[in-house]
Amino acid sequence: MLSSSSSHQQSPGMDSRPLTAIPTPLAVAIADREKLGQNEAIHVAQEASRDQNYSVFSQVMRKYLTYLLGLILTLSTLTATIYFPLIPMLSAELGVSIQAINLTVTVYVVVQAVSPAFFASLADAVGRRPVLLGLIALYTVATLGLILSFTFSTGRNGYNALVALRALQSLGGSTMPPLAYGLTYDIVPVAERGSMLGPMLAFCNGISAVGPMIGGGIALRTGGVLWVWVALLVVAAVCLLLTGFTLPETARNVVGNGSLPASGVRRTWVSLPKAFKDGEDRGSDTPQSQAQASQDYLSQKPVLEWQPLQALDSFRIIFYPEAAAVLWMIASSYSVYYTFQVAIPVVFSEVYEYDELQIGLVLLPGLAGMTLGGILAGKLLDRNFATIARKLNLDISSKTAHASSHFPLEVARYQGCEWFLLFMTACVVGYGWAVKLHVHAAVPIVLQFFICAASTLLSHTASALLVDTFAERPSTTYASAQIARCGLSALSSALLQPLVEAIGRGWYFTIFILFISISGLLSMVVSRTKGVDWRQRRREHIRANDSL
Repeated sequence: MLSSSSSHQQSPGMDSRPLTAIPTPLAVAIADREKLGQNEAIHVAQEASRDQNYSVFSQVMRKYLTYLLGLILTLSTLTATIYFPLIPMLSAELGVSIQAINLTVTVYVVVQAVSPAFFASLADAVGRRPVLLGLIALYTVATLGLILSFTFSTGRNGYNALVALRALQSLGGSTMPPLAYGLTYDIVPVAERGSMLGPMLAFCNGISAVGPMIGGGIALRTGGVLWVWVALLVVAAVCLLLTGFTLPETARNVVGNGSLPASGVRRTWVSLPKAFKDGEDRGSDTPQSQAQASQDYLSQKPVLEWQPLQALDSFRIIFYPEAAAVLWMIASSYSVYYTFQVAIPVVFSEVYEYDELQIGLVLLPGLAGMTLGGILAGKLLDRNFATIARKLNLDISSKTAHASSHFPLEVARYQGCEWFLLFMTACVVGYGWAVKLHVHAAVPIVLQFFICAASTLLSHTASALLVDTFAERPSTTYASAQIARCGLSALSSALLQPLVEAIGRGWYFTIFILFISISGLLSMVVSRTKGVDWRQRRREHIRANDSL
């Protein structure tokens, strides 16, 4: 919490080192803190008072929701990774070309990029739970449709059904990441969000990492893809039941810090019998003072009434300068991971003459690196935030360190990231020339592990910063990240093979990663030096207009 002493008087605990010893944006933040006017100080105090009970959800519930959301996220990630080994078998089973099956992947990615813009804005307005339930139900119905289609349809009819039902699967599953980020930001204060995001993403990535083996293994064992859809249906049904019975409404514009009672579809199914018996919502079990504080908080916020045009908000966010810089970091670092997922099968087939089973196993180290990167990102997010908060003499234990727009979020989130970016650059260059020179396969396999770990860490870190920056609309904001990363990843994968054929793998990977690293470093510098000022200007705009 900011010190209660005069704004013209240095706090006793203030860092006494010369400002030249502290990163420039941080020095500016410290200077700004000492020059806060009375109005800003009053605003900070009001925010601090409201955030003393940021969330009424217990640590046990937070831990449970962490892994429940990790499981729900697999409806997005596992659905993609489990599909790739099935492409040759789908081509043979439906009697269509490989290119035709690849078209189903393109359709899936297009829907994945666009659909979150609509549903994320809806969730920010009406609540997380109704949207989550509806999308999981849609995914379940689409998967059931695939089972029926592959049971009764063949040839062109079966292919048409595959295209349509995979699009519906993507529609149901692709919005899970923005909703999971939104729910996390509902219940966890900024100083502790890494402790939830890290395990949640690692749990999801760990399950998705075995997706190729699950899909390929089931298909080889049964001689067809039907039972792969059955496996996905089981996962979807489990997610639907757990969400329906146990996932509470968390949207802060609906239930405040969780102390206000939910109603209708926002109630868990477990609580419905009690509601029917009583004939009305009887409120929550939280103390009246907390519920009143939540009600007071909501009374000072604009009412979010969803309109279809709000689906465009995810695209609008892209054009804010503070968002554009961070979005580039998200998209570029994720495109490194995606490019390698596309390149690995071709590299190990053409260079090392691996068969399909061996290629599937080669993908595992990269997916393991992705899991490790998610874990490290979560731990570093909280540690780096605490480090910068201590330098500013802020008490993060009070959960109010984010109350002032003067806090240098960009410095806190990006601390040390330049070293991970440089490390990833060296690994990618080494990978390109290793496969160019046909060195032992162990070398690119090991490098691939570190590349995927570093790219995932950078992408998750930048994603957290983006949603911190637009915390008033977390799901909508993360949807903009999904648009950016899907777009750039699709472009990079499309250019991969033509450029490799033109200049060779060594030079391709070198030029590719130099472009990514130089532009990524520039985006970090821009965010660190301009981010606080841009956020303050937008905050003033929101106060004046009650809109993004």
